[in-house]
Amino acid sequence: MSTKIGIIAEGPIDHALLPPLLERIAQDRAGYDWPVTSDDVADFFFIRKKGHGGVLEVVRKLVSVLDTKNYKHAFFVILLDRRTQCVQKEIRRLLKNRNRFALGVAIEEIEAWWLADRENTLKWSGFTRTNLPTGTRYASEAYNAEKDPEPKKTLDELTRISNRFDRFYGVGNMDMATAFAEKYWRENAKLDAIHSGCPKGYGSFEKVVVNRFRTAKNKAGKPF
Repeated sequence: MSTKIGIIAEGPIDHALLPPLLERIAQDRAGYDWPVTSDDVADFFFIRKKGHGGVLEVVRKLVSVLDTKNYKHAFFVILLDRRTQCVQKEIRRLLKNRNRFALGVAIEEIEAWWLADRENTLKWSGFTRTNLPTGTRYASEAYNAEKDPEPKKTLDELTRISNRFDRFYGVGNMDMATAFAEKYWRENAKLDAIHSGCPKGYGSFEKVVVNRFRTAKNKAGKPF
């Protein structure tokens, strides 16, 4: 059975951050050395319609196809933000009794999970816990990644006050997200910190993904 993972998400930042994070979840939480082969890359499903409506459209078509055709993917990851209650409800209805999907809801945006990994975020931005300028969003003692209403704005501010970057994060910078994920998350994502900082969104997501990876591991003939 293939151990390729299908990813259905709203935008390129999700596509940059998710695969390295999934790799760490597989290895650190499920004891599964994924990717198993060089062919086990994440497979991004193209979304024609913008936003979460496009995600729903892809999921609906995929579910319909799976009723008659067997995709060889180990499972499919779907990621939305919390401002999609109607879409979430419909997707959960479509996925009822289907165990090849893992639905995740980043409470605001996936950047909140990035910010919850404080150790790596500070290294990436060139700061430490003691020299982060006071008065900035990320330096606040009350800062909570999962409750941050604008994670992209927090990352943008970090890139503006740091002397490490030649550009700003803005409303989402694919190059920066890719560089962070590849350098800091692929080998050393702080999953406990992400879970602690985003227990509702990431915590629920990690739980179901771990179960899916364990199933894939067993089907690949690698028992616990």
